[in-house]
Amino acid sequence: MLTGSESSAQVPDREAVPFLLLARAKAAGIRGALVTISQIDGGAPKPLGTHMAVLEDGRHVGHVSGGCVEAAIAAEVVPMITRGRDEIMRFGKGSRFIDIRFPCGGGVDLLVHVSPSPEMLAEALTRLGRREAFAIAFDPGASQAAVRDFSSTGWVGGAFVRGFLPRTKLVLCGRGPDFEVLARVAAAAEFDLWLAGPDESVGLGPITRLKSPLQPPTLPLDPWTATVLLFHEHEWEDALLAQAVAGAGFYVGALGSVKTHARRRERLAAMGLPAAQIDRIHGPIGLIDRAREPGMLALSVLAEITAERARLERT
Repeated sequence: MLTGSESSAQVPDREAVPFLLLARAKAAGIRGALVTISQIDGGAPKPLGTHMAVLEDGRHVGHVSGGCVEAAIAAEVVPMITRGRDEIMRFGKGSRFIDIRFPCGGGVDLLVHVSPSPEMLAEALTRLGRREAFAIAFDPGASQAAVRDFSSTGWVGGAFVRGFLPRTKLVLCGRGPDFEVLARVAAAAEFDLWLAGPDESVGLGPITRLKSPLQPPTLPLDPWTATVLLFHEHEWEDALLAQAVAGAGFYVGALGSVKTHARRRERLAAMGLPAAQIDRIHGPIGLIDRAREPGMLALSVLAEITAERARLERT
């Protein structure tokens, strides 16, 4: 069992870190730039739209590579901040910086947006905090950027649009070692976590107490949420599953064997749940057949959720 001293803290959204640095620096009178991968030529260590932030004093956060060239990029960005206009520079393949190369052999164009406005930074942080889909449109010709409704990442005319979707939230309900290990692994993988269980505390941080199988709390579901139930006492499941399969989340799964899942389906059908909703439940859960050890189960379930999330984003 975990102890209170081993609590898992909620990991801040990595997408927010560059915006936080720039907003705090701006409030202190320090200029900065938001650097974005705007084009990829060949292989690249990070996807299109990845950000880093650079301040005029050389401090920087975020990665547009595997960590090998960020200091060199920051050194080139600092003079751009002084010049005060947006620019695009190439690193890696085809770059004038012949001494800076990516191990993968590819090249990236970096759009350097100098002096992002406090309003844009605040709006981006607000949208990230609310788990809202949105986009930022960069107009390098005018050295401007603004938050707008979501659209896919890429060039649209003379503007580069960076789309943001919330990271995966895991609504995890259960108890015991399987529950604890899955919560810890999900936190390490930077999932947003919402935990609920019958036990008062398992040392995992904030947890909603389940007091009765018949009166579950309202689950915080949105389209980017996966719900997983890890109970060996299956009376805790039905009301929670009924809520989850009727909600907006993209994944619902529950612990148990093939026989257990068949009985679960029968119970939910007897409650009047439509077959289409019952069919949403993954059971047995996970990509690995008969994963019973907590660590293997955690990896198996999170891999299945991640694969489902990737399919969601491709549609």
